[in-house]
Amino acid sequence: MMGPPRVTLIILRVAPFAQEGMAVSRATGRGWPRTVLMVASHALSDFYATIFTPLVETFRAGLGLSVVGVSVIGALLGIFGSMMQPLMGVWSDRADRGRLAAAGLLVSAVFFGLIGLAPNVAALALLLAAGALGVAMFHPSAAVLTVRDERRRSMAMGLFMTGGGVGLALAPWVATRIVGHLGLAWLWLIALPGAGVAAWLYLAMRDDARGTAAGRWMNWRALFAAGTGAAWALFAMALARSLAITAFAFYASVLGKERGWGLAASGDALSWFLGCGVVGSLAGGHLADRTDRRLLMAASCLLAAPFFFVYASSRGALSVPAFAMAGLVYAVANPVNVAFAQELYPRNASLMSGVMMGMAWGVANLLLMAVGAAAEAWGVERALQGVSVLAGGAAVFLAFVPARAAGASG
Repeated sequence: MMGPPRVTLIILRVAPFAQEGMAVSRATGRGWPRTVLMVASHALSDFYATIFTPLVETFRAGLGLSVVGVSVIGALLGIFGSMMQPLMGVWSDRADRGRLAAAGLLVSAVFFGLIGLAPNVAALALLLAAGALGVAMFHPSAAVLTVRDERRRSMAMGLFMTGGGVGLALAPWVATRIVGHLGLAWLWLIALPGAGVAAWLYLAMRDDARGTAAGRWMNWRALFAAGTGAAWALFAMALARSLAITAFAFYASVLGKERGWGLAASGDALSWFLGCGVVGSLAGGHLADRTDRRLLMAASCLLAAPFFFVYASSRGALSVPAFAMAGLVYAVANPVNVAFAQELYPRNASLMSGVMMGMAWGVANLLLMAVGAAAEAWGVERALQGVSVLAGGAAVFLAFVPARAAGASG
């Protein structure tokens, strides 16, 4: 099996875009320290949010859970970590975003770090729910703190998601190595960097206070008013895409065991998928400011679907490279979706970030139970083959999205 993505390769590919992102940050008067802080914070938050995924098979075997049983735990993560994000977004639009983001990062670091000590399923579920709630606290606030220059919104969001992508890619590699060499009980070590960066975030954002939260309460009825079809189309697309990414990531270790791979090998395959997504997200943010974003999103869906299908079907040498390419191509559209939604409702940007980054992922996690049921009935390979078709079909929702959504609603 291939090893994890090389950090040097990621840095080389990120550098040209990162320089542009730093220029955007300097234009806001904050400079590169703020950019580094937000990228590092998002990397750690997504690292914690993903730490359970590569260990699904380990916990499933240790606690005697079925495939459907671990899908229920996945749904729990979705409810607290993702579906709560819109509510946290409403709170964020009226509160101190910097301190809320710092508190969320600290909570996720502590509780996800303790899951290796869980003595039973109930304790594991409680720890995961608490940690996921911290993830929900962090994301809506951090997404808005990152976006300062509306002229380069997609680029800024691309940098933010790049940080998250690095965390996603590192989680399988770090988790499987700690558990493989030290055991589950030592997983608490992952909490240390999160606690440190949370303190840095809290101190750095104290001056922002409520000056960053000048939004008003969301008129929920406006979401269902005439002219909001584009927002709902973006949500439907985000949901379909989220389900594809979640299902393939969540069942990677289960599929790996069926193919005779070890824990580290399955983790490496997932790291390649998520690591290549880092490059894809950053490239998407860069390209979205220069091309038709609908075309970019459609190409992402349609081109990635065959790679997903090959990974789900092939047990040979093409399996992991296809998985990596799926991650690269599919991630190109990630920052575009969120940026569109923020433009539709600029006065409630935190809320809309929560809807696209949180609710879509939360509902997708709930739908994991359906994928799990399909896997029990027809096998994991067949279930993921069906999900790969859905991944390409998400492009159909773009028919309801205008080329430029800026100023469409307020």
